[in-house]
Amino acid sequence: MHHHYFIGIKAPASIEEIVQLYRDKYGLSKNYKVIPHLDDLHLTLLFIGALPEQKVETLQGSLAALADKHSNFPLTVDGLSFFGSPKGPRVVYMSVQPSQELDALQQAVATIGTDQLGIEPDNRFTPHITIAKKRKVNGDSPIQKETCTPRPFHVKGFSLFRIHPSRTPKYEAVQTFSFK
Repeated sequence: MHHHYFIGIKAPASIEEIVQLYRDKYGLSKNYKVIPHLDDLHLTLLFIGALPEQKVETLQGSLAALADKHSNFPLTVDGLSFFGSPKGPRVVYMSVQPSQELDALQQAVATIGTDQLGIEPDNRFTPHITIAKKRKVNGDSPIQKETCTPRPFHVKGFSLFRIHPSRTPKYEAVQTFSFK
């Protein structure tokens, strides 16, 4: 059995307070099956899924070379949003202001995924930090999109994460790739 992986940017600790505020305000822990541990909050650049161990090393080399071509850049968490119906969305997340640097990084990571791992390109990248997913109630549990005081942070790199479904926290940074 192969481990599952994704490539992402760890969310800053500076958003934990607002995440908890929104989780409490909307009762997310009672309405959703998956409430990510605060240490697991991240922005996904590419979901990989199952990956044979022999492909991990090659992938790490490509990601290290990619990181060498990028510089630190700012990102800003600016509100609460969701995927799905406002009456009971399937995913609730912290929104991130648009960023050309982030888009370019995600495209470069996705190209590696396509070229090396055969992952189908997906041009629907919506940068977000999931705070709740997989509804467990059938009735309405409405959520409104909200803006919050912008919380800027600097992205200094990204990581290859291994998923451990039975652990808490679930995500282990196998390797972090720092920008030059």
